[in-house]
Amino acid sequence: MKECIFAGFGGQGVLTAGLVLAYTAMEHELNTSWLPSYGASMRGGKANSTVKFGDTPDEVIGVPMMAEADALIAMNRPSLDYMAFCKPGALVLVNSDALDSEYDFPADKDVHLIPAGEIAYSVDNAKGASIVMIGSLMKLTGWFGKEEAKQSMCNMFAEKGKSKLDSINIAAFDAGWDAV
Repeated sequence: MKECIFAGFGGQGVLTAGLVLAYTAMEHELNTSWLPSYGASMRGGKANSTVKFGDTPDEVIGVPMMAEADALIAMNRPSLDYMAFCKPGALVLVNSDALDSEYDFPADKDVHLIPAGEIAYSVDNAKGASIVMIGSLMKLTGWFGKEEAKQSMCNMFAEKGKSKLDSINIAAFDAGWDAV
């Protein structure tokens, strides 16, 4: 089973990024769970989502809650607290645009600092920092192929009536893929 935590402030796209991963796993006929959590204030408050999916179509997801994550996408400094839920060797992708000072990362984590906001702006997708992180996640984990992950992302947005965002989301995904 794979487990991934997306964490940040409300409005940073952590729920959407989790949905992209969950949708991709579902399109591969893997049992999947997506568990969102956000504070009462939503935008600006704490938000996170946990995605779990099986390695094979037969693997069952027992509970959707955080246990021992294989990966963490941290969009801000407070989100680094979620490393406590990550297994040794877990991949930790950090939006370096949100770090204002040095941070002492644990030696047992595979940490990558990615200027997700800066990259999103560079491809004219100011709200696409979390999509940048999805591109980086997909490349570094190898959980799903690049083209199939992008297609699943577009399918998810199409179901929400947001196909008009495909080109900028693909650009953000590709930029995230290329950033690592």
